[in-house]
Amino acid sequence: MKLIGERLKQFQTSEVDRILSACTRCGKCYEVCPMVQYSKAPAADGKVVVSGVLGVLSGEPGSPKALGWIAVCTRSGVCVPACPDNVDPRMMMRLARMTALGGRGGPKQIEQKEDRDYFDRVRAFAKLQLTDEELKEWT
Repeated sequence: MKLIGERLKQFQTSEVDRILSACTRCGKCYEVCPMVQYSKAPAADGKVVVSGVLGVLSGEPGSPKALGWIAVCTRSGVCVPACPDNVDPRMMMRLARMTALGGRGGPKQIEQKEDRDYFDRVRAFAKLQLTDEELKEWT
């Protein structure tokens, strides 16, 4: 069991390092994200928000805009094809959320909350990504 935990930590560290070195902070992932409108701190400039997310991954305190986006991200994957640098923004956001929740040893910067609109958003994302046959099976 301890071995699995060590491997997970190594994977997280290597992924954070890869993301930090590969991301050019272009903001394209933020621009296409359908969840931005649900953020408590939406921003006009995705470059600034993405820089804030990368700061969280680096262990820095997150800006309100970055933490707002991290908190609402459902990791739908809409951002993945928008990334010109092959960063995998979905993994970036997954790790940023884990970090902001204090799960990687840093301070807790966001609260995990019950989200009454969560399933409505899941259904909305399903419509974006699934075929009609798949929708019938899943909803």
